[in-house]
Amino acid sequence: MTRYLISDHHFDHDNIIGYCDRPFTSVGEMHDVLLSRFHETVDPDDTLYHLGDVAMAMRDGEKTGEWLGRLSDSAVLVRGNHDAALDPESVDYPVVSSCVLEAGEYRFYCTHRPEDTPEWWNGWVLHGHHHNNHPKEYPFVRTDEKRVNVGVELLDYRPVALPSIVRLLEACEERGRRFVRDRAAADELLRTAT
Repeated sequence: MTRYLISDHHFDHDNIIGYCDRPFTSVGEMHDVLLSRFHETVDPDDTLYHLGDVAMAMRDGEKTGEWLGRLSDSAVLVRGNHDAALDPESVDYPVVSSCVLEAGEYRFYCTHRPEDTPEWWNGWVLHGHHHNNHPKEYPFVRTDEKRVNVGVELLDYRPVALPSIVRLLEACEERGRRFVRDRAAADELLRTAT
């Protein structure tokens, strides 16, 4: 069993294609790609930590539950601003405002908005919310701020395994890298790391 992370699918959100310059011609195409890349990557016995904004469901929480159910039977939802209508009592998975994960020597505070991280937290932060709209401030990895942005746009629209994040952070430390723009840059860094 592997733990996977992702954020900001925004299913049923027509405007997200233009807002985040997603490479899709329609919402239907976006749905097909998001679902297929998810299921190509994650096995049924893996656990998904979705860091918010599953769907564009500000008024209809059932949509969030339906879409998350199409992704995984074993999920934890860290509620995002677009998941606000979801009633946690109506679903069979945990719905939390944040959680902490550990892997190797690393501790990760998982939240939708990095701005919601408690001031006392001194470990790494896994988050979404910022998509690919502020690439210098919120790239995939920013080591000087100890942040990892798991928004779909930065991950080539597929979840990332927690052990892969740990390997990437170790490679960044080894190479003195301050930031990693996206999954393609991360793959290149990992190919050249010792």
